[in-house]
Amino acid sequence: MGWRRVDERLIRRGELLLILDFVEDYELSLLNDGKVGRPFKITDGYIVFLAVVRYLFSMPYRRLEDFTRVLHRLVPRLPTILMG
Repeated sequence: MGWRRVDERLIRRGELLLILDFVEDYELSLLNDGKVGRPFKITDGYIVFLAVVRYLFSMPYRRLEDFTRVLHRLVPRLPTILMG
């Protein structure tokens, strides 16, 4: 086995697979269609994604909030978590 293959295997060990389906389907209008009361601002898939990220990286809430700000800059349709 060549060193290139060994290096590639070692690199791929650190690969983290996250399902980002919620980004493609981030459409709140369907969730809010016919809803009475305050509209949804975050989808269930996004909440689950953030919970997994927080758990995997042992992230305090404030760091998770900053993480959502960075995601929002990369994918503007994703909301940030706002305190309050």
